[in-house]
Amino acid sequence: MLKKVMLIAMLGAGALSLAACSTSTSNEEAPKTKQETKVEKEITYPVKTVNNIDMQIKNIETTENGKGDKNIVQLNMTFKNETDSKYGIGGNDFILKAGDKTYNVKADANNIGTEIAPGKTASGAVNFEIPKDVKSGEFSYQPVTFGKDKPKILATWKIVIPDSK
Repeated sequence: MLKKVMLIAMLGAGALSLAACSTSTSNEEAPKTKQETKVEKEITYPVKTVNNIDMQIKNIETTENGKGDKNIVQLNMTFKNETDSKYGIGGNDFILKAGDKTYNVKADANNIGTEIAPGKTASGAVNFEIPKDVKSGEFSYQPVTFGKDKPKILATWKIVIPDSK
C-alpha cells in the first residue's frame, strides 16, 4: 500500500512539474509592437552623357541646415570618363532650378572637385541650400566657362527632393 501511495505521489509531482513548463493558454495575448516603416520609392535617374562623360545621380538626401530655416540637398553622383584624356568635374559646374529661382552650389559644403583619368570612374556630391518648400526642380550640368563665353546647360535631370531626415 505504501508503495502505491509513493508511486501516485511521484506521478503527481511529475505531472505538476511538466505542467509548469507548458505555455500559458490564457486569453491575454502579449501586445504586439508594429513597426511602421515608411518605404520611399527609390527613384532611378537616367545616365546622361556629356563630352563622353557618363553622369548619373545615385541618390538624393535632404537634411535641415543648422538654423532650421532651410534644407541642404545633397545629390550623390558617379562620373565615368569614356575619353582618352583627363576630364575635370566640380560642384560649381551644376545648378538647381526650382520655379523661377536658380540656386548655385553651397560653397562651404563638401562638393566634388576632381580630375577623372581616362577610363576611370569618380563619385562625389553636389550640395545646395534651398527653402524648405522646394520639393522638385531641374538639376543641370552647366560647366564653368572662361572668357566671354556664356555657360551652357549640357544636361538636365528632373528631380524630386525628399523630405529631410
